[in-house]
Amino acid sequence: MHDKLKCIEIDMQEAPAHTYTDEQWDEVQERISEVEELMEKAYCVGALVDWPTLKRIREIKEERQLMRYNACMEQGASEKDAATAFEL
Repeated sequence: MHDKLKCIEIDMQEAPAHTYTDEQWDEVQERISEVEELMEKAYCVGALVDWPTLKRIREIKEERQLMRYNACMEQGASEKDAATAFEL
């Protein structure tokens, strides 16, 4: 998700002036900060974190998987292929 957010940030920076509102900039910056903070807490697979942190990490992971699923579907993949394209 961090990479995706950084790509969004770069796209926003390269867009013509006044394309995005201050609120949109703030939202992207807040999301990047949140993900970076979670990455510090869960620095590796199996790192011990508290339940609220683990819950938020799982929510972000599910959100990113849904984005990938939707991208696969938009590119014409079958539901089955789209669902299994990003499973570990």
